[in-house]
Amino acid sequence: MTLFEPLDILPDIAHVIDLDARSSYSAVQSSKTRTPRISLKQWNMFHAVIDFDGFDGAADQLHVTQSTVSHAVAKLQEQLGVALLELKGRKAQITAAGQCLLERSRELVRQANALEVLADTLRHGCSPDIRVATDPGFPSDLLIQAVRQCSPSLHDLRLSVSEVTPDGARRVLHAGEADIVIGAQPVPGFAASFLFEVEHIAVAHPAHPLFLGTREITHDELNTHSQIVIAPAQQGGGAGMGEAVRPHPGSWRVCNPERAIGILRQGVGYAWLPRFQVQQALDARHLRALPLAGARHHGTRLYLMCAQSVAAGSVARQFADALHACSARCRQADTGQA
Repeated sequence: MTLFEPLDILPDIAHVIDLDARSSYSAVQSSKTRTPRISLKQWNMFHAVIDFDGFDGAADQLHVTQSTVSHAVAKLQEQLGVALLELKGRKAQITAAGQCLLERSRELVRQANALEVLADTLRHGCSPDIRVATDPGFPSDLLIQAVRQCSPSLHDLRLSVSEVTPDGARRVLHAGEADIVIGAQPVPGFAASFLFEVEHIAVAHPAHPLFLGTREITHDELNTHSQIVIAPAQQGGGAGMGEAVRPHPGSWRVCNPERAIGILRQGVGYAWLPRFQVQQALDARHLRALPLAGARHHGTRLYLMCAQSVAAGSVARQFADALHACSARCRQADTGQA
């Protein structure tokens, strides 16, 4: 990486780059364990010089003087006995050794930050394990995005994810069996914040009898056919995913949307499912949206709720914030495509 800095505005640059020859000799030491001489603050200043295009940019970012940054990098090189930067004309460039140490030192800083986050979590009496209970219609992609957003500061994050119906969401919150619950109905006594709305559509196999003829299908006609309903196994009864039509006695209950799609592709029944979960099957013509009379789709608003034991600053609270941020970006993207 090339750093564009006129030499006349960097009075300390010569000292930064021109290491005393004796420092190279001092770098050759025994491999026995010793106390590190380099502070995280020094590494951070070196990273800032690289990331913000020079000493002035680093000084502005760190809210210190340019001479402070120059002195810190000079001291870092002196202690290491390795040149991190070199002059080429009026420009300073990172050396091969500097490039090698750059990535290793970034990881060192990340590890130190993660250690502090873990200590802060333990101070709040919390665990890095997060128990998340979600509505079956919640996109798993958002969980993955939230984990990535928390990384690397929460790279030790361990998730336990289960699916629950609205009744199940109430139960796990009151029983303290989940740290974060994402459900279709706010639970009284727990602060519920809106995440986003999931669009559901009614689908069936293209050869299903419901598609015979060209007229629209009434809801009374739907009731004469088997409906596939998502009901997580551990919850027993209760319809999941905010079905628009109450299931009738001929309904099938399955534990997840993937199982429902598999049954539908065999030509059995119909189901109300999130569009994002069936879009691939629709595109491949394995399933088809039902031509219903009236509303052909409905939305289910999903809310995030935290257990009362989740403290501010805890890992679970940070993960909840990441879920909100990822959901907001998802909503903005959908708005942009509309």
